[in-house]
Amino acid sequence: MRSKSILLKIPYTIICVLLFVTLFTKESINTLFFILFSLSAGIDLILMKNKLGIKRFRFSIIFMFSYFSVASIGYLINDNSDEKYLIRLIPFLTAPLLILYFKHHNKDLSKIIFAFVISNLLFLLFLDIWAIYDMIRNQSFYITENGRMYYRFMYTRYTNPDFFNHIYLSIYSLLSCILVLQYKLFSKKLRWLIIIYILIHLFILGSRACIISIIIAVLIYLIFSSFVNKKHFKYLLIFLTSLTLLASLTYIFKNTLLFNRYSQVFEWYNKKDIILEKNWSINNRLKIYILGTSSIQNPNYIGINGTGIAEHKIKEEYELNYKTNFPFITDTYHTHNQFINNYLDWGITGVFLLCALLFLILKKTFKQKQLWVSYFWLCFAILLMMENMLIRQRGIMLFILFYALFISTNTSSTKQIENE
Repeated sequence: MRSKSILLKIPYTIICVLLFVTLFTKESINTLFFILFSLSAGIDLILMKNKLGIKRFRFSIIFMFSYFSVASIGYLINDNSDEKYLIRLIPFLTAPLLILYFKHHNKDLSKIIFAFVISNLLFLLFLDIWAIYDMIRNQSFYITENGRMYYRFMYTRYTNPDFFNHIYLSIYSLLSCILVLQYKLFSKKLRWLIIIYILIHLFILGSRACIISIIIAVLIYLIFSSFVNKKHFKYLLIFLTSLTLLASLTYIFKNTLLFNRYSQVFEWYNKKDIILEKNWSINNRLKIYILGTSSIQNPNYIGINGTGIAEHKIKEEYELNYKTNFPFITDTYHTHNQFINNYLDWGITGVFLLCALLFLILKKTFKQKQLWVSYFWLCFAILLMMENMLIRQRGIMLFILFYALFISTNTSSTKQIENE
């Protein structure tokens, strides 16, 4: 039996690596490899003679199961629930399988991380080439849509439906950057070239919510570090000085196409009285938060209400109570906040399960001194306050796979690849 497990280990590793590579392909392809991986990992675990050691991960597994169970209850009790949303949450049920597989194959960690980072870089490079080709073909650096001008380079990359939504690609790219910093899989010079390449894409073309989460997470980390060790206070001062200089630069060039994505924050300060009159994405986001905050104050939402109904509740709140307060022209009423989204769907239970899962992964990675990885999960937690990362397959798959990978990783395996 053991010989069979050894013989089958190679294809399992290949499928595992390909699964992480397909995170950058169409969701249907990623789903196919996820099914193949789940089947092969299940067979591999059955063939193993050693104990599974599931006790150490019981809370993570219980909360993962509960997350899907609550979604299932919501679907059953409310006819207006979204069946597709529930189906996208099925990977939560594979948590024990994924955690145990990664636990017994920790030596595959370096292969998985390397494959993910390289795939991310190749995808960004492909989009760079595509954007340049688009500019040459149209003989223009700019494109106009809804009366607003954009750089064609930015527009092509993140609004083409054939590619990634910029929010998900931003968090994928941030994770790649974090993995390069945490694990020494490349030479020092190559590491910094990769980091600079990714950071340029994040700053110029990435999600503003992702940028905000990065800044807030750095601030939290440095404040905490300064309390623990007063010598680190200088890093906090350096960061605050750098942030001030960047804010000043953004203000000086606030009317340029390159900086107007960030300079709109100054408009919020200078024109508070008319901020709700516009229907730009950043203005609509504020309206969504007003509606979402108003909705969660309704005591009727404290329990499980349905699955995938949060968007309808936000729209209902606007139509009933805020239609005369401000105009709201939008194609979607997404909450843009995973915590509000979970509350409107599953009440306090939904928020508790999400917080519990985030706490466990932060505690585990920080305890094992994977500081860069724990920083990523802090960024992810903050990002969930600005985006619904766990309602679409790309966000769910990234969360499930890397959560299981890092919750099951032991100290010896991380030290091994850090020293390679």
